[in-house]
Formats: sequence, C-alpha cells, structure tokens
Amino acid sequence: MNRIDRAVLVFVGACAAAMGLAPPPPPVPLVQKADRAVMEASARAAAERARAWTQAHGDHVLPWEEADGHLAIVIDDVGRELHVFEALVSLRHRLTFNVLPGAPYTRGVQQRLLLDDRRPREVWLHLPMEPMRGELMTAGSETQEVFLRVEDSPAVLRRKVAQALVAVPLAVGVGHHMGSRFTADRPALCAALAPICARGLAYLDARTTAASQAEGVAGTLGCPRVGRRHVFLDAQPGEAAIERALWSAVEASRKAPVVAIGHPTPALARVLGRAEDELVRRRIGVYPLSELLSHLAPPDPTTPHAGGCSGPNGAF
Repeated sequence: MNRIDRAVLVFVGACAAAMGLAPPPPPVPLVQKADRAVMEASARAAAERARAWTQAHGDHVLPWEEADGHLAIVIDDVGRELHVFEALVSLRHRLTFNVLPGAPYTRGVQQRLLLDDRRPREVWLHLPMEPMRGELMTAGSETQEVFLRVEDSPAVLRRKVAQALVAVPLAVGVGHHMGSRFTADRPALCAALAPICARGLAYLDARTTAASQAEGVAGTLGCPRVGRRHVFLDAQPGEAAIERALWSAVEASRKAPVVAIGHPTPALARVLGRAEDELVRRRIGVYPLSELLSHLAPPDPTTPHAGGCSGPNGAF
C-alpha cells in the first residue's frame, strides 16, 4: 500500500469516527395545540371565503338532468375588442367564446380565459369562410383574416385551417365566420373539414345560408360532436329585439337543446346580465357548447346534403 492509499484510509476512518461521535439530529418539533388551532381556523376561513365567493359570483351550474331547458350561448367574433369581452366573461353564464384567428387580441383573450380557473370558459375557433358577397372579406376588420375560399385547392385549404388552429390552440371545436358561399360547396367543405374532424374537434354549422352543407359534411367526416345554430340573438340590433330572441330561445330549449349565437356588443352583455337570475328561476341551464352537442343525436346520413367526401383523386 502506497502513501496515497494510506492517507485515503486514514481520512475515511476519521470521517467515520466523526460521524459516530456526532450528536443525533434534533427531534422534529411537534405542532403545538395552539398552532394547530390557528391553522384549522385559517383553513375554515379560507373555505368560507371560497364558498361565499361562489355563492355571490360563481357560475350558475345546473346539472343537465335537473334543468327544464338546455341552452348554449356562443359569442362570435371574439378577439377584436376587450371591453365588452371582459363584461361577458364576468357573467355567471357558462358562455362559449368563438375566437377569430387573425384578430388583434386573439392571443390575449385566450390567455385571459386560460388563467381564470374560477370561471372556466370554452374556446372555439371562429374560422373565416368565403361569403356570397366577396367584398365583405376586404372591408374593415375582415382584412386581418385569412378566408377559406371555394377556389382554393385542397392543399391550400388544409394549410389555412392548420394556421388558424395554431392561432387558437385552446379550441375544442370550430364554427365558421361568414361562409355563406363556402359552406354551400361540398368539395371545398370536405377538404377544409377533414383535418378538423381528424383532430377530434367538434363542429358548429352557423347556418349563414339555408344551402349550407357543413353539418352533414362534418358528420360524414366523423367529427365527434356536430350541431347547428338555431337562433341569432342579435340578428336585429337593440336590447328589446335581443331580449325577445333570448326568451324565444329559452322557450324552445324546453323542448330540445338550443344553440344561440350572439356578438360582443354592449347591448347583448346588458341583456344577458339582466337575465342571469331569471334563467336560474326558470331552471334553464346554460352549458358549454361541446357539452350541449354531446347530448344531440349525430347528423342523419340520409339527409339531402349527406354523402361521401371525395375529389378527383379520391377521398380528401
């Protein structure tokens, strides 16, 4: 054994001896009775504050089987402004927010919704599609959006859809923006909706034209949840007209689930705010759109607009 080995052995032995002579670690102090009482009181106070907040400000949540009516309220065109958006988020209804991919506040509104775990809100992608009046796509705020067009190739449509989904990553479903021309064109729809359904996203046909085939195509392509809009809450401006549309939707919801669409305007926010307590009194549940769609029967494949999705080279 050389000198270095002997030195190492001496060092290890000294360390072992020191550890053996070291006093034991001090015992973990026990929680005193008074301290435990303080902690329990603090926990009770926190629970009471949470209960009081929920009772005064929390969402009105009515189990599906206990409701006399079932309603989903979808807010379209989200992301273009923040003031009315904040007023709508603050409501106790479980609204669904349809977010435009190219709007100025697209990212901000999603972050706002994501961070508020006391008011979980469902996010959908409001996908711009070509209207009959092509000039609408180049007017005002619409110039910020990339529209799906009938003349686009399937590859271009898939690319546009993918880009829109990247802009709204929280989306659990897709509903179209405008689209009166696009949703009447089956080949274009087949190409555009195929990647949406392949991702397992839901689809809502806003029915911006009576000729729309979007609901049938989405069902044919296997989107897990598919539905259509029944009521536009603000088809006519003004609070009186919005109130009439809302209560008409409420009465219809007693017979079958209803999807109502509105837009982020001060008038709509005021009407929905005034309706909060009355909806509870009438036992009308407001549900996230995907939850409501899960209770609907899938589209009937024998409807006039149903059929396969195929192009010149086979299925899209």
